[in-house]
Amino acid sequence: MQAARILTLAAVATATVALAADIAEAAEQACAAGTLGISRTIEVDTTGGPWFGAPKGDPKFLQPKEVVLTFDDGPSPANTRKILAALAKECTTATFFVVGEMVAVHPEVIKEIADQGHTIGTHTWSHPNLARRDIDDVKHEVEATFNAAQKASPTPIAPFFRYPYLSSSDVTEDYMKSRNIGQFAVDIDSQDWRVRSAKPVVARVMAGLKARGRGIILMHDIHRSTADAVPQLLAQLKAGGYQVVQLKPKEKVDLIADVTPPEKPAHTQRARKRGKAAAGKTQRKMALRTRKPAA
Repeated sequence: MQAARILTLAAVATATVALAADIAEAAEQACAAGTLGISRTIEVDTTGGPWFGAPKGDPKFLQPKEVVLTFDDGPSPANTRKILAALAKECTTATFFVVGEMVAVHPEVIKEIADQGHTIGTHTWSHPNLARRDIDDVKHEVEATFNAAQKASPTPIAPFFRYPYLSSSDVTEDYMKSRNIGQFAVDIDSQDWRVRSAKPVVARVMAGLKARGRGIILMHDIHRSTADAVPQLLAQLKAGGYQVVQLKPKEKVDLIADVTPPEKPAHTQRARKRGKAAAGKTQRKMALRTRKPAA
């Protein structure tokens, strides 16, 4: 009996060692040596609709040298997939704030984003300036997009939201708080919508990081120049000793059923450009007021 027990314990020990080796091998295969990877995952509690990013978010939410990669306005099949490939090559992740109109046309790309382990938030159905909308329009734009994104995603999407043009109001903020939806702003704006080449996108992000030392980075996965910039940006982040943090929600979004998409687009391309220009001016003013030395 004792001999059999010893043999059983030895077998368990051998199996444990083998399992540990398998886990180590799987981890090595998951992230090859020298890749950027993910330094840590933050489980985000969105109860009460907190802000993340400047100027209203907690400035100590991230540690020095930590960054969060975010992309707005997609999915855009060619560009989003190129970005996904670059992120996969460096074994790292991002948060995608998707637009409902784009989700409706390209639901398969949402599935790919989710399948590859990225976080999905939303960015309204048709990219209007919500600060100029009444509460019924706000609800329609927000809830229809959460529903569409969740329908396309095989995994729960996050109760994360970013305002188009970074433009909010007391009405919109109160609504997000009532729905326990995290409100995402920006620490470092790539301004990639202003340019059509990769070099200035990378340069602006790295300059912002040099000034702030950490932060939530805003890019747009609808631009080819941004897709071209991402591999270069990841290389510079790695060379500069920056670490990517992944954000995941503590709780999944509480969907409101039977919210149909708005019947008519609430914006035009010209209006979107005017809105972005106005938002850019506002951000520059805010940056001058809130600028702090890198920690």
